[in-house]
Amino acid sequence: MKGKLPITKAIILESNEDQWRLQTQGLTSELKTSGIIEKEQGMRVRIHLTIHTVVPPEKLRWEEIVYLSTNANKEFAESLRRSLSFLYDSLMNTAWLFYGHIEGDERIPVAIIHIQSINLSVYTQKLKNETTDIFFPSYLMN
Repeated sequence: MKGKLPITKAIILESNEDQWRLQTQGLTSELKTSGIIEKEQGMRVRIHLTIHTVVPPEKLRWEEIVYLSTNANKEFAESLRRSLSFLYDSLMNTAWLFYGHIEGDERIPVAIIHIQSINLSVYTQKLKNETTDIFFPSYLMN
């Protein structure tokens, strides 16, 4: 089935941590896998992926910046901000990062974030106006 895929969407990865760890340990150089995307309401498609770089949670560092604006009092806003910061930290401490390509007539560069604690993966494609070396940072591709 031909057609354009959404630029950014949830994806169900058809691989698992055991396979990802093989790559992070240098036992494989790339991971051939697939994923399922809901292209539009009720229409799911399977895409083929080649993953070149896998970054596990223990190698990722995320900077937390949580801004919160509310009409409620200052103390309530601060308590809500603390709760959101805790949630962010909890999720991002289980995040995996993948760089690779969607295979097809045209190879499309793709980045995927997988939050293991809630089993949610989101992919995004490189836009035409983005350069590959910015989309695939060299320090992550080694």
